[in-house]
Amino acid sequence: MEFSQDTNGAYHRVLVVADWTTDPEAVVAALVERHAPLESEFVLVVPAWLHGLDWIGDPAASVPCAERQLAAIVRVAQSIGLTLHAASVGDPDPAAAICDALDDWPAAEVVLCTRTRRASVPHPFDMAHRVRRAAGLPVSVVGLGASEARRTRDAWLPRRTGHCALEQPHPV
Repeated sequence: MEFSQDTNGAYHRVLVVADWTTDPEAVVAALVERHAPLESEFVLVVPAWLHGLDWIGDPAASVPCAERQLAAIVRVAQSIGLTLHAASVGDPDPAAAICDALDDWPAAEVVLCTRTRRASVPHPFDMAHRVRRAAGLPVSVVGLGASEARRTRDAWLPRRTGHCALEQPHPV
């Protein structure tokens, strides 16, 4: 896919939305593969998305997970020389996080980096369709696997809720 600069000489602006459960290296690799970094500007938002039934409880429960993911993606991007114009943790509702980011930084395209699901079938209420309707922008979906580090770190744990594994347990 080839992108050209806008008529005013600005770069193609891409809003990258990464789920905090995806592999940070795969997110950066997908950006480099799909978009020429020299012709594109990137802004990253990691929604503090509450997966599963976590939305019932504390709406800020996934913020630490999103912050860790944000730091990891920024670190990987910097290690290969990919510049991110801005990076932030967004609202727990991914659609709201995307709209907030687009209000601050208008983009020409949205790239959703989400977990790969075995039986994922596009439907009118999925995230890509919701963002297309709300923002009126082209949306690309990049399905990525869960972080290898997260899988190995959580291997000893029983089936988890939507939260990432904590480095240290909470004091009782």
